[in-house]
Amino acid sequence: MGQYEEQVEVVEAEVISDGSQSSEKDYWRKQLKEELRAELREDYHHQLRKGVLSALGKSYNLGMMIAVVVSFSIHHSILWAIIHGLLGWFYVIYKILFGY
Repeated sequence: MGQYEEQVEVVEAEVISDGSQSSEKDYWRKQLKEELRAELREDYHHQLRKGVLSALGKSYNLGMMIAVVVSFSIHHSILWAIIHGLLGWFYVIYKILFGY
């Protein structure tokens, strides 16, 4: 027993490979899949935000155009049309609620 009396240190570690090429390929394949999934999730969320902002922008532009047309047809003034165009949907809703 004199030969094996040394202290042995136990270290926990993640086993990446058992030395075979197939286990290394499996490890890297799994890592690549996780990275691709994360990248696809991020890209999906980016596209979703981009689509929502695009729809909001189009909606605002439509409200601005309606406000300009209604304002100019009522007041016959470019200055009032510009001011009401900046207010956009607020002016359109105001005119719908309180009339001409």
